Amino acid sequence: MARQDSRDSEVIRIVAAELAQPVPSAVGDLAQEIRRRHGEALLACLFYGSCLRDWTVEGRVVDFYAIARDHRGFHGNPVSAVLNAILPPNVYYLETLHEGQVLRAKYAVISLAQLRRDTSARCFLPTLWGRLAQPCALAYARDRAVEEAVARALAAAAETLLRRTLPLMPPRFTAREIWLRGFAESYRTELRAERGGRAALLYEAGARRYDRLARTLLGASSPPEDAEPGEAVLLRHQGGRLERHKAGLGWWGRRVLGRSLHVLRLAKAAYTFTGGLDYVLWKIETHSGVRAEPTAWQRRHPLIAAPKLAWQLYRRGAFR
Repeated sequence: MARQDSRDSEVIRIVAAELAQPVPSAVGDLAQEIRRRHGEALLACLFYGSCLRDWTVEGRVVDFYAIARDHRGFHGNPVSAVLNAILPPNVYYLETLHEGQVLRAKYAVISLAQLRRDTSARCFLPTLWGRLAQPCALAYARDRAVEEAVARALAAAAETLLRRTLPLMPPRFTAREIWLRGFAESYRTELRAERGGRAALLYEAGARRYDRLARTLLGASSPPEDAEPGEAVLLRHQGGRLERHKAGLGWWGRRVLGRSLHVLRLAKAAYTFTGGLDYVLWKIETHSGVRAEPTAWQRRHPLIAAPKLAWQLYRRGAFR
């Protein structure tokens, strides 16, 4: 028990240090705009994604998770609150000025309770634990208690992803191999627009961080100081064929359920924010090169049009 407590504390320290890193002033301004919109119902703004990985926001859409105290207070609209409770997250879009430049962001809304639950091993789908196993920074947090709660949830996300991936691995493998497999399996549970190689890009952007987490959570010995990331952390496990088969069935089930829910989330995202349908199609084109031009009717009725458009894009190879 003492060893497990020590391991958990180390993982939380790694995550807490990432969360505490200063964010660009533009990101801080966007977080404050989200706070202005939602007031005391907002507990934290979690900055993540490609803008965090390369520390560039100019000409980009910045990604946040907005952590809400409760959905009714955050949204005001009871229908939006119910939708966010039963099929999280709701996604909103905003623009604001920063030093004469237009900043753009989208923020996915989840409650603190959903964050805790959906990053833990209790949650079947990797919608949160697959994403939030990646580095994040806190652009805003109401108080120290919220900071600690977020750090614990993100530490749980990393452990959940690795534990769910571990039975799929051979008896000997590297930290790089398990993270790449975990990210790849997570992406396969959604209708992803990203091209192949995305998992490798994620790992390479923070290889030493991922190695440290794998070593801590899976009990590998420390590599030499001058070792290269990834290959230096050699891991082992003794899972049998039955364990591997059960894990494979679990990931198959996640793909079936996750892709079905992803279609519904795409439809909801197109409905939630102004210009949402055009934004979703622009995002898909950016990643896949497949362009779709919605009709005037589809723009007026995005919720109805989105599932058909998603199917058409899928058939044209926009999703993997």
